[in-house]
Amino acid sequence: MMAEIKTDTPLPWLPRVLREGSVLAWQHLLILIVLNLLWIVCAATLVLAGPATLSVFGYLAALRDDQRPTLRGLPGRLRQNLLPGSLWTLTVCAFAFLVYANLTFWPAVTGELGRLTVWVFWGYLIWLFVAAQPFLLDALATQRLPYRRAWRAAALEVLRRPVAAHLWVLIPALLVLIGSLFRTPALVVLVSLLLAYAAVQVRPVTVPAPPQDGAENDLQGGVRR
Repeated sequence: MMAEIKTDTPLPWLPRVLREGSVLAWQHLLILIVLNLLWIVCAATLVLAGPATLSVFGYLAALRDDQRPTLRGLPGRLRQNLLPGSLWTLTVCAFAFLVYANLTFWPAVTGELGRLTVWVFWGYLIWLFVAAQPFLLDALATQRLPYRRAWRAAALEVLRRPVAAHLWVLIPALLVLIGSLFRTPALVVLVSLLLAYAAVQVRPVTVPAPPQDGAENDLQGGVRR
């Protein structure tokens, strides 16, 4: 049985995503390690990198929503995410190619002002692209929306929550920085930890209702009798 998620913290000044995401990750640390290792195995094939990303996100989103998923359901999730995950991979690769091509070509043929303009423009596009990913992954892996509708839903969420969406980008940037400093530990949990924060970015963690104590149950039972 899944333990209750307790989101109270002695650090109330931390953003909600960091508080709840850290608690979720800590209470399910072993699961995060298993998911991360499975993701590494799938990503090594390149073809399954996208489907594995959606599958891990969907599993963590189910934990977030107190749906109590099981690891035995991962193969089914992977099969469901083959098409949307592959489209997601192609989109990421195409976007990365456009960024590389534009940042390589235009600075070489423009002056100093043009070079700065290109870097600012594509830098902001990268920021927006990363900001939309939690909502896009949730739309694909949890809501099961078609790919175009998923992108539209993600864009609308970024417009609806612009400050939170833009600030969230600092979390993957920080995790990448930490991962570059601690490479071996980062490989064990970095991707699943990042996806846990992404899941909590979309929606708060569902806190199960506390069970009634025995005295209350006995009292209610006596009233019914």
